[in-house]
Amino acid sequence: MEYDHDRGVPGMSHGIGKGKRHIVIAAVVSLIIALVLLHVVAANSIYKAGGFSLKNPLSYVMMGGFLLVVAVKLTYLWRVKHGKRNHFKK
Repeated sequence: MEYDHDRGVPGMSHGIGKGKRHIVIAAVVSLIIALVLLHVVAANSIYKAGGFSLKNPLSYVMMGGFLLVVAVKLTYLWRVKHGKRNHFKK
């Protein structure tokens, strides 16, 4: 029984070799830690500012950021939906 050299190695098709997988894992873990810290800091600042109210300027910043994220996601989904339809018409 011979070894099949043409067979794909998992992770190699995406340019991630065995030696570089730890970098990807470290990047994901550090991103998760950064997001958790941002949530803690934001929750703490809202708590110190007296909660979520329309008198607090931070509340307006958070609402604007939320609306911006929603708009970007909807735009991305719109482009993906219409891009695939045009791509497969050929």
